[in-house]
Amino acid sequence: MAKAEQTPNADIVFRGIDGNECEAFIIAIRDLAFAKGKEEDCHWMLHYATTRLRHKALRWHAKLEPSIRKDWDLFVQALFEEYSLIEEGVIATPVW
Repeated sequence: MAKAEQTPNADIVFRGIDGNECEAFIIAIRDLAFAKGKEEDCHWMLHYATTRLRHKALRWHAKLEPSIRKDWDLFVQALFEEYSLIEEGVIATPVW
């Protein structure tokens, strides 16, 4: 039986809904890494994050280039590019 500290946090899941969910996911991964003393361990954060992908996000991850799937910083950048932040109450209008 796995120890409680080894059990994944079921609350940390990314489904690929939108940029707000994406940002919350990255923050949760970083917070957990900090709590475990692994904030400098990009390898750990990357591998843990990929175990928490579901639905659309999991399918998106499967299509990423291998170099992106192997690098925490590139992975985060790719997430932010794919899932743009949606700010509440802000309507984008062109500037003429």
